[in-house]
Amino acid sequence: MLGGTTGTIVELPQDPQIVSGQRYRKLLRHVAQSAKSVGYVYLVIRLLSILSTSEKTWQMWTFFLLETFFIHLARKEQSLTVSATKNPESLPRKRLRLQGNENLPRVDVLLPCCGEDVDVILQTVQAACSLDYPMSHFRVLVLDDGQSQLLEKTILELQKKWPHLSYNSRGRQSGQVFAKSGNLNYALTSLQQDFQPEFCAVLDADSIPTREFLRATLPHLLLDPEAALVSTRQYFYNLPNGDPLSQSRGHFYTCQNAKLDTLGIAIDSGSGAVFRRQSIVDVGLYPTYSFSEDWQLSLLLRGMDYKTFQVDEALQFGQVPASLAGHIAQRKRWNIGHAQQIPAMLSSRSQSLSSQLRSSIARNGFGIVFEEFGCLLGFAVVPILLLCGQKLVPTSSPKMVALQFILSLGQVILTWVYEFLQVAFTGHRSAPFAFLENKWLAGSNVYAILRFYLVSKKPKGSFITGSSENSFNHSTELSLCMRLHRDLWENGIFYSVILLTFLTSSIFCSSISATAKEDCFMHTITTIAWPQLVHICVLVLKNLSVPVIYLLDPPKYTLQPIPFADMGNIQLKTEKTVVEGEAMQVTWKGIDKASKN
Repeated sequence: MLGGTTGTIVELPQDPQIVSGQRYRKLLRHVAQSAKSVGYVYLVIRLLSILSTSEKTWQMWTFFLLETFFIHLARKEQSLTVSATKNPESLPRKRLRLQGNENLPRVDVLLPCCGEDVDVILQTVQAACSLDYPMSHFRVLVLDDGQSQLLEKTILELQKKWPHLSYNSRGRQSGQVFAKSGNLNYALTSLQQDFQPEFCAVLDADSIPTREFLRATLPHLLLDPEAALVSTRQYFYNLPNGDPLSQSRGHFYTCQNAKLDTLGIAIDSGSGAVFRRQSIVDVGLYPTYSFSEDWQLSLLLRGMDYKTFQVDEALQFGQVPASLAGHIAQRKRWNIGHAQQIPAMLSSRSQSLSSQLRSSIARNGFGIVFEEFGCLLGFAVVPILLLCGQKLVPTSSPKMVALQFILSLGQVILTWVYEFLQVAFTGHRSAPFAFLENKWLAGSNVYAILRFYLVSKKPKGSFITGSSENSFNHSTELSLCMRLHRDLWENGIFYSVILLTFLTSSIFCSSISATAKEDCFMHTITTIAWPQLVHICVLVLKNLSVPVIYLLDPPKYTLQPIPFADMGNIQLKTEKTVVEGEAMQVTWKGIDKASKN
């Protein structure tokens, strides 16, 4: 229901890089559609070729499944592009600012924490309390599941300066699946009796917001009563040069989630989200069945026809895990969370959701887990197929071989063209085939999922990546031997080293073997020179080399949190573009309630 308050929203000039990238929009869509179509035709012809020949072998069937899997991974990206660019009016999200200090909606800023370093938490607390927003219209609630006496004492002292700040704890929690989601639900149901906000913001313990955080996010919710949540892209102040482990998740934010945003179904990335409180209450609060509560909430909102957005601006700065072990632990937790979607949706406790929504969430979880298993097996089977020295494509019909070769080459070329066009389209630095980033961790993720369900659901430390209970968060210097042992064995790089060596050796041996055959030309093009196999080998080599390069040249992280006094330097970088150009005035009518029954 609209009504109650009025205000002004200012539209700022768009990022020039994003505007420039839009000129590739139509071409990108056509290339994506072409790559999909050629891929479908190629796989059908390949299947018919194998079924119609008498020389089919297990190598041929295995290679066909391998091709199908990698084409499927690319097709997902291409399908999303086609959907996101279908409507010419689906343009990049505008840059908006909420103006004035009168009649603004009330907001609760929620800071869930559990065992993180107190100094890190206080950086976020101070920044949250200093947001450019009337103090009478927002509160900062520290939600401490670690029940830290030091944190509580410090917050009580800070209340003298910031009376809208408070410390809250529901008691010490173990860090199990219900922790963050339960902590947030505790705030939504127990701490908002006297001060009922229309909107809530969530910040991780290490995510420092810029002063304009609320004024940049709220307009997107105020202008659309059907919008339930707006997520912000996460930026990091301790990211090492080159981002060797793809910890910034640049592809997710600039390619995948940016396209989902144009469709109104962006995924909540956890920290930096602002949501309409009543909408979250209407869908049953944060789901407590998964470690990935932000992802699950997005799926619930999508399934109940709410819109979810993403703002691409730099509005918060957090920390990435400053060690390989921390990075791996974080990725394991995320993948376990996705795996939890499947049994949760089959449980009787989810009967309150529609069967269609339960099926959709379960399929989403299965798809993510399936890709991890697929990459684990796919990466390992490539060198095996090469070393077998057998033809991977039936050769009984030379014309059929030529047709399949041409289709394979065309599909690979279109896929590569699409990837480079997508990089140009986003307007951000990225790399082709970034959707495979961190797939070298597939074995580690699969092991973590199986161990969680078959062995033990308790981690060695804490499921909270930033918790001080985790040894990888302690900045202790290790000797070269100890570091090699830790990275090679405990962090699993040894597996990547062996597989990378195995693959490079198999490529060399296969090349030598092909030239020694009587039918050298036909044997070569149906094995090592087959376009899809060359393409797959490049992708696998690229992925497996990531941890090896990390081992040889470890990146340097900033271990200390940024002093609060220096935060102005960060904000100046992001605010510089705010004052450029002339803003367009847009008037909006405030929203008192926008709940769905």
